[in-house]
Amino acid sequence: MKALASFATLILALTACGPAEPAGDGTAGPSGPGESAVAEGTIRVALGDIEGVETLNLLIALERVRERGIDVELTEFAEEDLASEAVLGGQADVGLGAPYAQIQETGAPLRILCQLQTIRIFAVVDAEAYPDWQALDGETLTVHSRGSSTEAMAVLIQQQEGIEFGEISFVPGSEVRATALLQGNITATFLDIPNRNFVMDEAPDRFHELPLPEVLATDEALVANTTWLAENQEVAQVLLEETLTTWRSILEDPNFVVEERDRLGLAQDLEPELVEQIVPYFEEGAQEGLFPIDCGGEEAAQTDFEFYGLVGQVEGDPATLNVEDFWDLAPLEQALETVGESS
Repeated sequence: MKALASFATLILALTACGPAEPAGDGTAGPSGPGESAVAEGTIRVALGDIEGVETLNLLIALERVRERGIDVELTEFAEEDLASEAVLGGQADVGLGAPYAQIQETGAPLRILCQLQTIRIFAVVDAEAYPDWQALDGETLTVHSRGSSTEAMAVLIQQQEGIEFGEISFVPGSEVRATALLQGNITATFLDIPNRNFVMDEAPDRFHELPLPEVLATDEALVANTTWLAENQEVAQVLLEETLTTWRSILEDPNFVVEERDRLGLAQDLEPELVEQIVPYFEEGAQEGLFPIDCGGEEAAQTDFEFYGLVGQVEGDPATLNVEDFWDLAPLEQALETVGESS
């Protein structure tokens, strides 16, 4: 883990100077309580991605946690693997991912807290080179990272199409992969909604989409180190409360993201073209159920067992797997009691 220090990271120390008023007008969102209790504690969050359109909702939720009196330190790592290592080794408390294979195969000290996003990705490829999936047999497909939902989708495509990619390469960050596509550095990859739209707007004649099966499994989840979690159940609960209320505010009005971005000064380095994609992305995401308003819980875990089991990242009969071996449901249950169950 000492090698982590050699990687350049951007550390945003979001520290609270004392009790703060809740975000916005003092409400906790459309499904939340009228007031948010002030809390104490610290969360070190490892983000294996760059700030972009698709991370704005999480950044807003973390800032709302800070406004509840909790110190939040966000570290951006160049690769998701490094962020995962930081959480595994205790250098960070919370990260993102869907580490079912890690937990099951190695007994990694991790537990999932909340499903942040279901899988909604698009296969965007060079139209002339790859008219269909068969044309990609023996070719390179670029995904986000090892163990990610994009890698799992690649394995599923191979199974369903009867092909084998020559190489599955790893390039973290949908925005990075979109830029690489436009620059010609890669020719086939998975992109999220805003970056798919960006690429197709920039070069509609160069690229097209290949069909993907509909999958409702977890794309990203909040994942905590079990040592930290055992001592910080109340802090974890606050994190989930603000995640739930942020997601529900987005569902009620996607413009909430733009308003909070401006108020909080978040992700100010976004390209103008991507800024224009913020509201369309969250509108489309809200319509398609991209953002679970109950953190998924047991139902999400069972769906994940099916999907990740299909591609070999979870072993065993999904019906016999124990949710508590992968998730810590206690903070979520308390958070749902506070902000209200989804309708």
